[in-house]
Amino acid sequence: MKKPVLFAVLTAALLAPLAAPAFAAPVISTQSIIVNPVETTLSARVWVDRDTSGTRTPTYRIGDRIRLFTTVNENAYVYLFNVNPDGSVDQILPNRLQSGGNYVRKGEVRAFPSSGDNFVFNVGGPAGLNRVLVVASRRALNLSELSTFRSGDSFATVKPQGSQQLAQALSIVVNPVEKPIPQQDWTSDTVTFNAVY
Repeated sequence: MKKPVLFAVLTAALLAPLAAPAFAAPVISTQSIIVNPVETTLSARVWVDRDTSGTRTPTYRIGDRIRLFTTVNENAYVYLFNVNPDGSVDQILPNRLQSGGNYVRKGEVRAFPSSGDNFVFNVGGPAGLNRVLVVASRRALNLSELSTFRSGDSFATVKPQGSQQLAQALSIVVNPVEKPIPQQDWTSDTVTFNAVY
């Protein structure tokens, strides 16, 4: 059975863009997975507990606890994904355990998991480079084509696997055929960390 790099441990209680012609297609970048090609005033930042700058690639041993942090400069819906070294993708947020949901207020620093949550994240296998992606949007995104919650699961299962496929799927989420989201209404950021045995 596949063991995702980030997995929740219950403790207390237990891109082929299809954009409308007027929109630029999100750009797939090796550094950022998905980049909005249109300038926006909305910004988001993601980092891990061992590097508050979000600019380095810290190392965690498999089994170590890890906390993720994000902030936005405007009120926004925040979505977090981890692309594992083997290409599998985990949806970190939204999930069914996180207190406070995925709406983050301007200037608020949100931790995942937060101190009041009844779970922790531990780094799992395989060893290698992990990439955490945050997508922030002024409007709620419909992730139904990207991920689904199975009955009883606390975390959603992500359908596309690998950075390229995740970026393509996210480009469709932010530019759906019906009711496209204005390009200036979303942004993204990434942070990396290494998992070692």
